[in-house]
Amino acid sequence: MTAFFRLLAGIAIVIATMGAGHGQSLLAKPLGSAAEGDALEKWARKSGDALIPTCRFEGTRCGYIDRDGNTVIASRFDWADRFIDGRALVRIAGKYGAIDTSGRLVVAAAYDAMSSFDRGQALVLVGGGLAQVLLGDRIGVIDRDGEWVVPANHGLIVRISDDAFLVAEPPFSKAGGPLRPLGDRLSRSLPYAYGKKWGIVARGGAWVVRPTFPQVRALSDDLDGLFWAADSTKSDARWQLMRQDGSPLGNDSFDHVQQIQSGEDRAVVQRSRRWGAINGRGEIAVELKFDWLGYFRDGWAPYRLAGREGRIDRDGNILSDGAIQPSVSDSNAKLGAFVESKPLFTDRAGTKLLGTDHPKCPDGRHLRFEQGRWTIMSGAGQPMPDVGFQWVKLVCSGPSIVQHDSKWGFVSVDGKLITGRYFDHANAFHGGIATIGENGLWSVIGEDGSVLLGPLRLARAMTTSGTGEYSIEFEEGFRTLDKAMVAELARNPDVLTKRLVPRLPWSEGLAAMLDEKTGNWGFVDATRKFVIAPRFDAVSSFSKGVAWVAFPDRREWCQIDKTGRISWGARCRCEQPLVIVEFYEPPANVACYEAGLRIVRGVLVIRGTAN
Repeated sequence: MTAFFRLLAGIAIVIATMGAGHGQSLLAKPLGSAAEGDALEKWARKSGDALIPTCRFEGTRCGYIDRDGNTVIASRFDWADRFIDGRALVRIAGKYGAIDTSGRLVVAAAYDAMSSFDRGQALVLVGGGLAQVLLGDRIGVIDRDGEWVVPANHGLIVRISDDAFLVAEPPFSKAGGPLRPLGDRLSRSLPYAYGKKWGIVARGGAWVVRPTFPQVRALSDDLDGLFWAADSTKSDARWQLMRQDGSPLGNDSFDHVQQIQSGEDRAVVQRSRRWGAINGRGEIAVELKFDWLGYFRDGWAPYRLAGREGRIDRDGNILSDGAIQPSVSDSNAKLGAFVESKPLFTDRAGTKLLGTDHPKCPDGRHLRFEQGRWTIMSGAGQPMPDVGFQWVKLVCSGPSIVQHDSKWGFVSVDGKLITGRYFDHANAFHGGIATIGENGLWSVIGEDGSVLLGPLRLARAMTTSGTGEYSIEFEEGFRTLDKAMVAELARNPDVLTKRLVPRLPWSEGLAAMLDEKTGNWGFVDATRKFVIAPRFDAVSSFSKGVAWVAFPDRREWCQIDKTGRISWGARCRCEQPLVIVEFYEPPANVACYEAGLRIVRGVLVIRGTAN
């Protein structure tokens, strides 16, 4: 299956190392312990929240505890969010509302969806935050007490000032993702309302400009009343800066526009293939003369001009300058090797070395590229060893990893092939250990080539982080694999050959688990008891009190609540709702339900990181 997968927002099927697992074991643990199970609960603890949401009460009901684990707000919710400025979203019987810090319901649980309250800089002026709410397929805005600010008549809303809102034609499209706070940068800079026109309404809901703009985006995080508007939805659309009354600010229009980054007072713009920047008043601050400009951050932006690249300040003055170096984004370049963390590139044919920045190790070792092969060279210009490799990551202070004849090996600092041979698979050394694979067996070796663990048939997942650190999966989650753990596992390696029962990360007090007797998925609580019977072909984790499940008898995906009943907040569907798949053609004569199961079952599940 050659396809590109992306997760839909809010659906936990693939969980990264800071996902919803966080080391909660299958044994019941007291509230407030160091092994809290859900990401939201742990996030609240790390953020120093006084009231911590948790769904680990009896029956996986949700409530709030203090930092010592004492119950403060009783467990009467299907789902509970963190407190922001004295308000927290909750879900009750499938509907959303908000409570104050005493647990009092200050916004009735009457909405099909609801965003968190925003914390824009104008809150002092307007008396508190605002939240978006969904009623049926229409969105509106309420204040902290549940009073209407903009009635629910719209398809999407972007706040641009204290008293003005951009609104898209209804209905609301759930394909655009969950409702985000009005101050959310992503929803302000790239509001998604495909095929809908935008207008402007005032506080209270009266029209200022009826829907007329094909595309819009806020100019900045400030509620200054300025926004970009495009004259079409096509790729050649022209953008113009507008005021909150719908009138243009000046006569300039552009082919491409960006949002002002916080504290920078510069928005990058492009016209006729020339790049420059405007300030927050819409004035040209950097002349449109560059071949390309990136975002301004910390007072500077990257630029390219006439084969040179570097950095400019906010007035367009050049701070640094050099020849353009190839990068992964260059269509004519191919990543070929590394010296430490510095990538080296060749042309797409793999015949010519590109760029001029080719670093050396402190001892002078470097890479030579000839006839499509990489050779490790000493400071004196001698090969070490005299072998041309398909791929090399030259490490200055330890063994380098190399590819030769489609197999993998390691070269020591003095140019010797460690272990004297190559392997089917290998991962680079980190902390004095490396993992290798040969004939389906897995091993850990030291820098001298000695086997520290294995060979054995590994029956669980192993990952490497961006820094190269190894982690290996246990029942409680992923744990760091270092020399100490390798020594411990070498005394009892059988634990690594025992297959773990497939399970998704903990979420809101439950974990999805495969029942190996029936081959179906259900949900277990902290005692490892099935509280939602295993009767599904595939599932997601719980999110805001509901989870997507695939019913084999209905041949549909539906949302269920924590009692296992179908939630009517979203329609059932034959297509899988968990993963966006790009560049994918379903097999001929395969129904959408089966095709969706193939996709979901092909996505890796990582349980989380153990404490």
